[in-house]
Amino acid sequence: IGKDEPGLVRLIADIVSQHDGSWLESRMSQLAGRFAGIVVVETSDDKLAALKAALLDLEVISSVVEEAEHVELKNSRMLDMNIVGPDRPGIVHEVTRALEQHVANVVDMETHISAAPMSGELTFSADATVEVPFEMDWQTLADKLDAVALELGIDILLEEEPDQ
Repeated sequence: IGKDEPGLVRLIADIVSQHDGSWLESRMSQLAGRFAGIVVVETSDDKLAALKAALLDLEVISSVVEEAEHVELKNSRMLDMNIVGPDRPGIVHEVTRALEQHVANVVDMETHISAAPMSGELTFSADATVEVPFEMDWQTLADKLDAVALELGIDILLEEEPDQ
C-alpha cells in the first residue's frame, strides 16, 4: 500500500525478477490517490528470505510479506451479486452480515457512489462475487438478501455465474 505514482508495479516486478521469482497472480487497484495490491509470487527456497527482505525494504510502499500455505480446492460455487439503491449508512454492513450468516464469502467487491441522473440523489452500487458451498441451496441466501433489500430500500440481485 502506498501513494499512487507511476512505476510502483514495475518496482515490485524488478525485485521479483532480481530474485528469480515468478509473478503468478495479482490484484491491484488505485483508489483516492492510493495504490494497493496483492501479489502471489513463487521463488526457490534459497532466494525466499532475500526476496522478502527486499520487498519489506521498499520505502515508497508499506509491505506485508507472508508465505502462503498450500491452497486446497473447495467444493464451492461462485455467485454474482449486484446491489443498487439510494445511498445510506449500513448497506455493506447489513448485506455482509446476511452473507456471513449463510456461510457465504465475499471474494471480490467493488462499490461506487454516484449522483442519479434526474434527481441528483446519491446512489450506491456494488458488484461482487460471492462464494458459497456447492451443496448449499443458494436460493435461501437470495431470499434472505431480498429481505435485507426490502428493509434497506435497495435492489439486490444474486445469480449463479454463467460458467457453473
